[in-house]
Amino acid sequence: MDVYQKVLLKVYQVTGGQDSQLVDLKDLVKNLGFLGSYNDILQKLSGQGWIAETPKMNYVKITHWGVKEASKSASSEPDAAQIIKKEATRLVGEAKLFLILLEEFASDASDKNFDQVQKKLSDINSTIKKLQANIE
Repeated sequence: MDVYQKVLLKVYQVTGGQDSQLVDLKDLVKNLGFLGSYNDILQKLSGQGWIAETPKMNYVKITHWGVKEASKSASSEPDAAQIIKKEATRLVGEAKLFLILLEEFASDASDKNFDQVQKKLSDINSTIKKLQANIE
């Protein structure tokens, strides 16, 4: 998702998808950390017909086309909360399997069982990194 899509999605969220609601685009862009690109963002979103400027300085409203585009963008890309939930569920399953493998290794300390323990621990670390990337 590019910067324009992120801003449009935020406009959509703030307005609740209602084209009658006004939003201070400059403030919104500033809060997202893109203030330096405000004019470019305004021109792009307006040029695409996704937002409409209003007589009130820096205030815009989302258009019908903006609502459609934001909905399409939101459904095509999972948000961080969904990714975190998915990875946390995966981590729980991997941790349970890790315990089973540890018990097998404790009862039979073979190289094969140890390799399985190491592989599962590697999988757990990988999942933790994915979680951390989406939490930060």
